Amino acid sequence: MKKGPLYKLLKKKESIGLLCNQSGWHPQTGKYSFQWLAENTRLKKVFIPEHGLFGEWQDQVKSDDTSLYKNLSGDLEWISLYSLSNSSLTASADQLRTIDTLIIDIQDIGSRYYTYTSTTWLLLKKITELNLDMTVIVIDKPNPAGRQVEGTRIKKEFTSFIGIEGLPHRHGLTLAELCRYFKSKLQGKWDLIIYPVHKKEWIFIPPSPNIPTTTTCTFYSGQCLWEGTNISEGRGTTLPFEMIGAPFLNWVFFEDWNSVLHPAFNKHCVIRPLYFVPVFHKFAGEICPGIHMMIREKEKYHSLSHSLRVMKYIKEKSQEFEWREGPYEAFNDKKAIELLLGDQLLLDYAENRASWKDVKLKLGEEETEWIKEVSPFLIYKSTLQQLKIK
Repeated sequence: MKKGPLYKLLKKKESIGLLCNQSGWHPQTGKYSFQWLAENTRLKKVFIPEHGLFGEWQDQVKSDDTSLYKNLSGDLEWISLYSLSNSSLTASADQLRTIDTLIIDIQDIGSRYYTYTSTTWLLLKKITELNLDMTVIVIDKPNPAGRQVEGTRIKKEFTSFIGIEGLPHRHGLTLAELCRYFKSKLQGKWDLIIYPVHKKEWIFIPPSPNIPTTTTCTFYSGQCLWEGTNISEGRGTTLPFEMIGAPFLNWVFFEDWNSVLHPAFNKHCVIRPLYFVPVFHKFAGEICPGIHMMIREKEKYHSLSHSLRVMKYIKEKSQEFEWREGPYEAFNDKKAIELLLGDQLLLDYAENRASWKDVKLKLGEEETEWIKEVSPFLIYKSTLQQLKIK
């Protein structure tokens, strides 16, 4: 963030709110956006998403206490949007009515499960419902998962905080492009201003504790599905979403995973069996036989389709495999796998009630339709990509 046109615009604003976390650090200034804005504008409120301001909290840990952040700037109002006392998971009417500008400076990772997408949607929805004369400014970062589109658009009956209605598993958009789409969908009357971060100035800062690298973002659209099972998705290790395993998977060492004849073979990703010991989350402290998935060609790899096939194969081979039971996402009673897959045909395939041929056909149709629907909202020269699924 520099003292250019955006600075001049913000100097005219009377009361600014900011949605951000640690991914809003800018090498040009050497400061976080809340620091720069507090020094140069009338920043009043900082809205904090799931995981906290610095990614200090694990998934689904709700925090009401923001007193720690007052050490950074006691003059700001720090507001947790993911707290025990906030069932709406968004800002209140009073919190929004007292600002004239909302700045969004946060790193999305390209999958609909990632809750920063939902947090942004809920804020824009609330602004629209309140009919506020608001200026929304998006500090737009590259999508670390790239322009690839994967999956089906989630239906209303499966929507939740990890799935806004109509979004596919992997959307291919930047956050600002998503906001343009959201504004159209909401018929919002508020102003939307986009401030792109040029790729050469962009540094990927892990936006949450289990998204350490851009490779994690590439896998996430498929590998996040393991959260809906009793198999570890690699949380509690240094390779979350790249490794999966459980104490009952000893048989993985006797598979030729990279043979073209193997049901889970994918030429764009190689698989090696291994042991790992999570230090927290599922099977903490236990030895887990499992597999490590390693991408050969990032731009050609369809993570969702591969993970579906690997999951179905492991489910068929393991009597101990189970779908995760009990509460999963905030204020929603559906099973985790239902919310994650978000499509009855994909659920039927996972339960061996539908064919891979039917799944491939639907994925192709839905991805094509999504690209057609959102193409008018693209900002940059690069177009959305659809891969051929085998």
